[in-house]
Amino acid sequence: MVDYALHCRQKVQTCMKLLRIVLMKPSKYDVNGFVERFNKGFMPNATLNHIASLTPKKINDFDIKVHIVDEYVWCNLDYLELFEFDENYGTLIAFVGVQTHQFQRALDLAAYAKSQGNNHCVIGGPHVMTCDTSLLQNRGVSFAVSEAENVWIEIINDSIQGQLKPLYGSEGRWAPKLKNTIINPPSCEELTRYWAPMLGIYPVRGCPYNCSFCSVTKISGRQVRSESIDSTMKSLISAKNAGIDTIMFVSDNFNKYPDVEILLKEIVKANLGIRYFCQCDSQI
Repeated sequence: MVDYALHCRQKVQTCMKLLRIVLMKPSKYDVNGFVERFNKGFMPNATLNHIASLTPKKINDFDIKVHIVDEYVWCNLDYLELFEFDENYGTLIAFVGVQTHQFQRALDLAAYAKSQGNNHCVIGGPHVMTCDTSLLQNRGVSFAVSEAENVWIEIINDSIQGQLKPLYGSEGRWAPKLKNTIINPPSCEELTRYWAPMLGIYPVRGCPYNCSFCSVTKISGRQVRSESIDSTMKSLISAKNAGIDTIMFVSDNFNKYPDVEILLKEIVKANLGIRYFCQCDSQI
């Protein structure tokens, strides 16, 4: 007997010219086992927008359509329709920025996606970068154990080809240089889910310290790496044009950025009328 699901996936691989990518920040279960949700969030998840901005609109002959889901602020279940198999296009589901308290929810959502016929699921973020997932590997869900810049395009290409690898990024956790990425701000519809029109961006990544109480260096490394000033300024201008009024520099140690004074002077010169805040150590 022919495996119908396998037949459908092979048909998609040969016929589809559209890849649907679902970027999802999973929520977590509360103490009673329910999925935690809020009517309004504080700010859009920076990782979702960053990876969406890393995603090309087209690869070879395949058009790429990106859907962003922050499960914390989706109070209905409409997004689960994105997990359903459709023979007219392929679907890649990426659970991004997954922390330990969100990991079980990500696994459950991946299992649900597979039950709907979608076999292309990958989990990335702090948990899989810092914790041992070897017992869960080769069980139908892929893991990305490095920064997205190292592996994201490879994951997309493998999804187009019809088969994800069990593990991505084992050769190196951190990109030696940050890619100059102009962040596409959230749409007006997405912004209505949050308390204020805010956006988080990463002009710099990494921290030179090795504090025993902090996970930053295990996730972002001790080498301080940055994108160009020009790229950051273009992201800020794009944000302003989209109605963003507050920027958070979500880099973990902003004042250890070697060119921080140059960037701040450019921000002052641009006079965009945006409020800014950041994370720094006490030596600021």
